[in-house]
Amino acid sequence: MSRRNTNQRLALAVACAVVFAGSAGAAPPLEQVSAGAKADVGQISVSGISSGGFMAHQFHVAHSAHVMGAGIVAGGPYYCAEGSIAAAVTKCSQFVMLECKKLGINDAWCGTADLAPKTAGEIEQAAAGSFDEARRQEARGNISKLENLKNDQVYLFSGAYDSLVPQGVMDALFHFYTDADKAGLAPDNIHYSWTFPAPHTMVRDSFNKPAGSAVGTCAPAGSKSLSKSTFIDDCESIARQQQAQSSCICAVPSESGTATAEPCPPSDKQALCRDLRDVDLAGAILTRIYGAQVLTAGRVPVPGSQVQAFDQKKVFDKIAYHPFNARLNAAMAKEGYIFIPKHCRDGRSCRLHVAFHGCQQGGLTGRKVGRAGNLFSQLAGYNEWAQANDIIVLYPQVEPSSPTPMNPRGCWDWWGQEYTHEGYHTQRGKQIRAVAQMINILTGEPKLLDIPPE
Repeated sequence: MSRRNTNQRLALAVACAVVFAGSAGAAPPLEQVSAGAKADVGQISVSGISSGGFMAHQFHVAHSAHVMGAGIVAGGPYYCAEGSIAAAVTKCSQFVMLECKKLGINDAWCGTADLAPKTAGEIEQAAAGSFDEARRQEARGNISKLENLKNDQVYLFSGAYDSLVPQGVMDALFHFYTDADKAGLAPDNIHYSWTFPAPHTMVRDSFNKPAGSAVGTCAPAGSKSLSKSTFIDDCESIARQQQAQSSCICAVPSESGTATAEPCPPSDKQALCRDLRDVDLAGAILTRIYGAQVLTAGRVPVPGSQVQAFDQKKVFDKIAYHPFNARLNAAMAKEGYIFIPKHCRDGRSCRLHVAFHGCQQGGLTGRKVGRAGNLFSQLAGYNEWAQANDIIVLYPQVEPSSPTPMNPRGCWDWWGQEYTHEGYHTQRGKQIRAVAQMINILTGEPKLLDIPPE
């Protein structure tokens, strides 16, 4: 055998070894991970924080025919960025302004990058523009009928000290859902918390809180560095301090996850007292969507190790011509995560909640604090409620990517430009298609949610 042939065989053997070694370490497909579990097609809901909040609302609008409720934490209205990166970081968030101030540039100049709606007129205009786009996409058949939103349950949260997503943006989202000429939700169908003393974070309490630095402590001044924060904070002590200072008599949930709230005082403190009960956002969101009368079991401690990984590339196998490239072009991580309660593996029909992480929270973000796996899926507080109330929680994942698609912080796509491009906010969006396929797998209904061809 010639030296050339020997080298070729050796190269082929090494290549095969690399391929098979990589395959051996790959997570199993979602069908395998969820074997024995089945999601109730009438009990599907979504929620998310930050870019995940924008995505949760976006997905709710795109697939409202099959999504019964949504929870949005520090997100914003449909098509807020209008397909523009510039609008995303100036009009829908204060990212550019905050980065400008970090560089020590004059505050007055940095303030010119803050284009978020502030006045009642600006907020109404933003909401109107958002719903007009939804109507256009509805007319083109790219999203579900908007009338489906009217009877859904919605929970909105904007921390009083959120320095990244202004409350004016969340106010516009509130108008999108509640205005009579828009989605028209009844007052009893929506809860908007805007006075809770929290920065830009997923608020949780001390229940089942792990040791170490994975979960931060909520600081009302919002002074934590955005680049170092995991965006998951225990705010219980801050809430109790605020409660005492304001003489608020509304109860904060106890360690057991239950509390009997006394009547809030009939004064301007009423909203504050009400919001102080929302120290456990995951519980507040799930209770709003499914009803307190349904989630009677409260929550129970759950080890983070019970969250399972699945192969997201396999999800694209049935919806893309080139699954590997499709995953990369959508900035989807190699693995997604899912939590399946033990009672949901015996064939019974369980509720399904899709939880979208925020920027810098997807993929293997646990490496930042020396923990394996995704922090949001383990520590955001959903699993404790899910275990006690038979709720499957799906945690789809995106990861940082550059230069294309342009997603250096691992955010869900809610602006399109230089990312997944046109149609990102419709059923044709690459990320929306992938999550819709995950839902179809979990329900056992391959055509439940519409997945338009590429």
